[in-house]
Amino acid sequence: MLLKRYLSIVSLLLFSLFIIFAYITPITVNGTSETGDIVIISLIIASFLTAFFSQKGKLRTFALIVSLFPVLFLIGLILLPIFHLLS
Repeated sequence: MLLKRYLSIVSLLLFSLFIIFAYITPITVNGTSETGDIVIISLIIASFLTAFFSQKGKLRTFALIVSLFPVLFLIGLILLPIFHLLS
């Protein structure tokens, strides 16, 4: 129960790591590798899940909203080829 209180903060930290690995690191390294892409996707999913299971409150709502946008983008990237094949 005590850990649930801090899960929204952990979620925001994971999201900030996602920002660093997805946008700042590729600029200095000239792109990401397959391993880097897996790490970025894992950070997105972990950020959303920790926000989802955190204790209710304003910080949880903020963490869910912030981490929902990359999750929706990932779902769109998955569904886009399926919709392209159906048309």
